Amino acid sequence: MTADWKQQRAGLRQRLQDASGIPALAAVAGEFPAFQASMQLQAVDAVEQARQTTGLMDRLTRRIIHHVVAGRDRPAPGAWAWLACGSQGRGEQTVHTDQDNALVYADGLAAAADEWFAETARQISKGLDACGLAYCPGGVGPANQEWRRPVSSWRRAMLNVIRYPENRAVMLATHYLDLRVIDGPAELFDPLRNETLTVASDNRRFMARLRHGATRPAPPLNVFGRLRTAWFGKNAGRLDLKQGGILPLVQLARCYAVRGGLPALHTLDRLQQARAAGLLSEAGADGLRQAYTSLTRIRARLHAESIQDGKSLHNQLPISRMTSAEQSDLRCAFRSIATMQQALRQAVLGEGL
Repeated sequence: MTADWKQQRAGLRQRLQDASGIPALAAVAGEFPAFQASMQLQAVDAVEQARQTTGLMDRLTRRIIHHVVAGRDRPAPGAWAWLACGSQGRGEQTVHTDQDNALVYADGLAAAADEWFAETARQISKGLDACGLAYCPGGVGPANQEWRRPVSSWRRAMLNVIRYPENRAVMLATHYLDLRVIDGPAELFDPLRNETLTVASDNRRFMARLRHGATRPAPPLNVFGRLRTAWFGKNAGRLDLKQGGILPLVQLARCYAVRGGLPALHTLDRLQQARAAGLLSEAGADGLRQAYTSLTRIRARLHAESIQDGKSLHNQLPISRMTSAEQSDLRCAFRSIATMQQALRQAVLGEGL
């Protein structure tokens, strides 16, 4: 008889705590996909699945950090914290993921301190890779000095992307605004994020750029409101649930949260806070909430089936493998996203930006 998912989670947490060394941690992390599939079989809500998976990834990361730091030839030269952005930062992670991390350390340390943090970051990232979290193909990681800074340097970087919101700056800002402390003192970073939110909410040009970015990835609907897929190639007849739906929805929710200087990170929490602040109508918030729930539910089924079949995980779902109810839910989800994107376009035009 299959153990209840809460019992499985408790077992994984304990084995992470007991594991000694990267190979032992990697063995436990290798059980994460089966756990995610088991949650799906036990009808755990997809949003909750992601929260639980994120919690395990956080624990794994902290255990790797502890192992690496314990093995260094000298202690840290000052206070520091390990951060995550992307889906882990928002609490929306699945086992189909890679690394999106950063590091912040205290001001006023000796110049050589960065060498310790650079090597420590390299070893931690290597440990995460050994545990199944591949390096970010875009180079987001604290082995890269752009993602490893003292507090004052992070403050300049975060405020600069708001003040000078060119294309790359806005892309960086979307990462920065999703950063969350995984290990270490939160006070090293949280005040910076709060300040950045306040400055961003008052910067009309930055908000216009952020809104513009959220309206670019169009949902896969044709002019008749039907699901649109590629006609040929390896993805013919398939919908990309992430690029076509989840990503633009996450960007929409981030726009509303930043506009209100709201602290939430999870997409559903951002929608709820934006609605409570009067930035998003009740109908708009409900439509996007239902869209997010539908998209993540269908993706969770796709991932669970791939895990059970021993296949590589992806976000491309053939229309032929969808039920009629799922197709209807996706059409509703994509229409809700497209409607809110159009509202943001009108907001940008109305501001003359």
